[in-house]
Amino acid sequence: MAHDDRSLPPHELWAALPWEARERVDAHVVQRARLRAAREVLDAGVLPRPGLYACLELVHVREEILADRLVPPPRDADTLTAAARALGRPVAALELEWDWDSWGTVLVLSAVHGAGERTCLAQWQGVPWDEPLAVAADVAGRLGAELRGPGEDGP
Repeated sequence: MAHDDRSLPPHELWAALPWEARERVDAHVVQRARLRAAREVLDAGVLPRPGLYACLELVHVREEILADRLVPPPRDADTLTAAARALGRPVAALELEWDWDSWGTVLVLSAVHGAGERTCLAQWQGVPWDEPLAVAADVAGRLGAELRGPGEDGP
């Protein structure tokens, strides 16, 4: 990720944050809540106010520093089935879609429920295509839901 020259570099932005904001940022980072962590940086009152890309860059640096403490994302069929059932509404379908973000290509598994509402259940990055497809098919089978998205050939 390229640095935004209009904002402080990550190490200076981190030093400019109040201690309490640093604690909240790291708490979100450990939970893999990138956008909430970036929002904490934006709302910390640093002047001049950093740009969004500078905030995301700082979050990325904190992810690298805290890599050994990051909560593993739930990606097994049992956990994802339980999460889908906990939505409180029947899941009509599961959708497996490619998304491109600042860190590259991400595969997103969403539950479609209600009037077309979507809830993200899992994300994969840097894994072989067949792994998320197998998990998604397993969860869809357990829920009696349709699986939509790219076929077995991948993207």
